[in-house]
Amino acid sequence: MSNIIEQKLERIFRECDTHQARMMSAYHKIQHKLPLKPASYLQFNEEDVEHIDQFLFRYEKLQDAMGQRLFKAMLTLLQEEVEHVPFLDILHKLEKLNLIASAEKWQELREIRNAIAHEYDDSPELMVQALNAIFSSNEALIDTYDGLKDAYQKRQS
Repeated sequence: MSNIIEQKLERIFRECDTHQARMMSAYHKIQHKLPLKPASYLQFNEEDVEHIDQFLFRYEKLQDAMGQRLFKAMLTLLQEEVEHVPFLDILHKLEKLNLIASAEKWQELREIRNAIAHEYDDSPELMVQALNAIFSSNEALIDTYDGLKDAYQKRQS
């Protein structure tokens, strides 16, 4: 059973690594324009918009892969019960095992991500506010992912 879980985790980590690399590539291409301002946001060219879109897409994909698959797989590897367990309880288990900094922080990352889903195209001020929040939260998302990956690698050695 452990070997199957380890193989599953390896696939999840490869997927997350891809999302992280592409997210950070897009971030580095737009980073010089941060923090965004409504006036500059309205004057973005097509390339700027593509970098933002790529960042947002990969941020969401990384967060989804972690929340939907990685968290449960890590707990399963540690022989923790995850079937039919509410997501909040999974977060608290991860926090208790020091696999994530805090359940509350993960929920904040989800709220930041969900704010962008409202797409404030008619309000550049709100769009810039949501984008700046998500850009500034990428380090916390990556730190959470890296912490889980480090914990897994230490367990494997």
